[in-house]
Amino acid sequence: MCGIAGIVGEDSSLKSKCKKMLDMIQHRGPDDLKIINNKSFAGGTARLSIEALSNGLQPIEDNNYIIGFNGEIFNYKKIISKFNLNKKICNSEISVLLELFKIKKEKFVNYLNGQFAIFIFDKKKKKIFLFRDPYGIRPLYYHKNKKNFYFSSEMKSIVKVSNYNFSVDIKSITQTAFFWTNIGNQTSIKNIEQVEPGHFAIYKDKKIYHKKYFIDPLIKNKNNKKNEVDPKDVFNNLSKSVKNQLQSEVGYACAISGGIDSAAIAYILSKNSKKKIDTFSISFKDKSYDESIFQKKVSNFLKTKHHTIKINKEDIANNFEKVINHTESILFRTAPVPMFLLNKKVSKQKHKVFFTGEGADEMTLGYDIFFENRIRKYWSKEPNSKNIPNLFSKLYKYLPQFQNKRYLNLTLDFYKKFINFKNNDHIFSHRVRWSQFSQVSAYFNIKSSKIKKQLIKDVNTILKKNNIFSLNSDEKCQILEFNTLLSNYLLSSQGDRVSMANSVEGRYPYLDNNFTEFYSKINSNLKAPEMESKKLLREAFRNKLPKEIINRPKIAYQAPEAKAFLDHNYISKCAKEFLNNYNKIDYFNKKNVKSLIEKIKSPHSSQRLGFRENMGFIMCLSVYYLDKQIKKWEK
Repeated sequence: MCGIAGIVGEDSSLKSKCKKMLDMIQHRGPDDLKIINNKSFAGGTARLSIEALSNGLQPIEDNNYIIGFNGEIFNYKKIISKFNLNKKICNSEISVLLELFKIKKEKFVNYLNGQFAIFIFDKKKKKIFLFRDPYGIRPLYYHKNKKNFYFSSEMKSIVKVSNYNFSVDIKSITQTAFFWTNIGNQTSIKNIEQVEPGHFAIYKDKKIYHKKYFIDPLIKNKNNKKNEVDPKDVFNNLSKSVKNQLQSEVGYACAISGGIDSAAIAYILSKNSKKKIDTFSISFKDKSYDESIFQKKVSNFLKTKHHTIKINKEDIANNFEKVINHTESILFRTAPVPMFLLNKKVSKQKHKVFFTGEGADEMTLGYDIFFENRIRKYWSKEPNSKNIPNLFSKLYKYLPQFQNKRYLNLTLDFYKKFINFKNNDHIFSHRVRWSQFSQVSAYFNIKSSKIKKQLIKDVNTILKKNNIFSLNSDEKCQILEFNTLLSNYLLSSQGDRVSMANSVEGRYPYLDNNFTEFYSKINSNLKAPEMESKKLLREAFRNKLPKEIINRPKIAYQAPEAKAFLDHNYISKCAKEFLNNYNKIDYFNKKNVKSLIEKIKSPHSSQRLGFRENMGFIMCLSVYYLDKQIKKWEK
């Protein structure tokens, strides 16, 4: 694991610029730094030593290529056997990657099981390849100007050396207001793009080419679905995926959220360890966010060495700017801040590898959106059904508007606008979620009616590339989740960016090739029948974990939002700076932002504001502090 950066061009200062780039991201790899350069290229890594400690220093080169990477290749030892590679030469992941590329060229990426961002520079053709893992676990950005081509694990290093006047991208504001994140190759900084998950890019003769190499297993196996699966097979396949990812010469720890996903991983790790494993959790001073009772139940049951951080609103406000510096993105909620502090705690306990349950909800059908989609689809077919209120009340037990009869009727009137199901409406599942765009975008200088059509076009471009049109409604919903929130928010702003800010590598067994291939072959109604989220996964661990954890409904991880920054009797330093300066920023609709601030400060407003108000305020704060960070990076 490390940070990578490099430049292709005809510049006498390539090496010194590359060094500056790596210095900007040395938090990703504080153990070693190495650069290889020639007249037309300089590339290097800031290394976090985890595997092959003595012989894994990179980048490396031969007569034709220079190669470096960020991440882990979990099957590199199997590749050595499969292709009968020379074990004396292939004694680390990076050396295996080079030898495999020489045999298979760009198709080599199809043989990898891992989380990675890889660069390969062809010395003779002056061409560079950039590869990114299937789900976008590891980031990879690039920028091209008339003179040079820059790439890096983080955008701040590109901003530092490319001598270009960067700014927050208004398109990113619109995408975040709509999708809650960036999609495709979009980033939050104008004129910097990302290599999309499951893609590779080629830069040659001042032109960039993109190619998708990854076919999602849901699509690949659409005609090969199982209607019967023994829960033992689920347990065995998840165990295999955890074991695949155990490679590490420095030990590991595990997150415990209080739900089934992380508890299952912690159980498998505990059974494969000769000593107590270290587990880590987030608790909150505000009990409405706190899940510590369930976290303790898991840690006590598994007899782990447990560590907890308790978060209050001041922690959110005091660390928000730091988190924006690392996420380099417009956030729609504050959840990455506690994750940043949790990884800081993990690092202080001398851990470099941290297992989490990310990807489980998307793979095993855990999110409410999957079941809301089913209810709306049923409602479309049975518009007079009297069961609709009960279904929504059952799904959203934790939301007051679904439990109060008066508010429930108003809420259902709103939902009625979105029940016209058609087979060719490939974004049906997400139409309710994305309907808040007009209200959230009102805090910015955006003409939402004109932009909305382009946003739908953007997401349809991604769906077309994924060839989802013959999938069922559940699977289309999954593909949308994979290509929006999972890759660009959960694995990025709430994943890699806040873990690697603390020199900690996240590992995600639910996204291991072994598990994704196995689970994609299971019929959706078997994974989660009717309204029973993740039933098959729960059954796999029914006699292995406490029943309170097995039967516990999905609870979305959240953190205090707008009220963490200001209230009628409190204002944080972070919010005070924003209030004093937002009038100077062109992105904001000053009148609407002022009204929002007054509502948040009002003693009569709810302690937990509406979703749109919270999202609007957090986005505004993000835009302000990202703009500030860009100016700092340029100095």
